[in-house]
Amino acid sequence: MFRLVSAPMFLALFFGNLFPDRWEWLRLWLCLGLVILSEASDVLDGYFARKYGQVSDFGRLMDPYADSAFRLTVLFSFAGHAHRWMPLWMVVVLLYRDILTSVLRTFAMKRGVVVAARFSGKLKAVAEAAMIISILVVAASFEFRHILTEAVVRKVAVREMWVVLGIAIWSGLDYFWTCRKHMIPPESEEEHRPGAGGQGSGSNGS
Repeated sequence: MFRLVSAPMFLALFFGNLFPDRWEWLRLWLCLGLVILSEASDVLDGYFARKYGQVSDFGRLMDPYADSAFRLTVLFSFAGHAHRWMPLWMVVVLLYRDILTSVLRTFAMKRGVVVAARFSGKLKAVAEAAMIISILVVAASFEFRHILTEAVVRKVAVREMWVVLGIAIWSGLDYFWTCRKHMIPPESEEEHRPGAGGQGSGSNGS
């Protein structure tokens, strides 16, 4: 998938000293172009999969992982920037949310249920993508004009990140509520557990 390949490509562009200082703006515009290509590939993958009936359980599970891997790579890069465009703890909260949904989906898959992306998850993905693009646009635009941008970028990033965090927390709770029944073993499994029948036989004998 292009999104998985584009994650290390973004790291190389964002942190690599590929251009002289006077061409710093070009590095940021290339990062922006890579993000837009990655997001476009996500949309096109879904469109063609539905159009030609190639939607699979593997795709439903792998697609959110690829999205998460790329976007978290970008956000951790922002947090690890020399001027720290956003606090690291905010990105860690998004990471924990994505881990939670992955665990919940795994539980559901063990019960034979594939949980596709929910509306709350799609909204969170759109909000994340919009935030990343807007931060890079602001940074690249100011860098092109040779104006100090760190304070401006940080202000934009933190404000938008609060919105994304709110949507992400709601989305995590939504997935938890949807998958909660798949985390409880069915009664048939409870009966076959070691010791489950022993209690009943003991009470019958008394």
